[in-house]
Amino acid sequence: MNPQAMQEAMIMMEKSRKYDELIAFPERDYELRCSFCGKGQSKVDRMVTAKNVCICNECIEICTEIIAEDDHGRFNTKE
Repeated sequence: MNPQAMQEAMIMMEKSRKYDELIAFPERDYELRCSFCGKGQSKVDRMVTAKNVCICNECIEICTEIIAEDDHGRFNTKE
């Protein structure tokens, strides 16, 4: 992932941290679950949602670490 995309991902993650409460979905009467790890919203700090998928803050952090390691490795191999 290029540095600009990494920066955009970090901005999105920071924005998700600013929400104090989950968005209420009146049509849903069940607990939201992370599409990656399966943890329910009551087991994590934040849940970023879209129409049919969710990702928890823990999985976002893991993805960010993976991307950072990948970018770091690429820069080292080019030198």
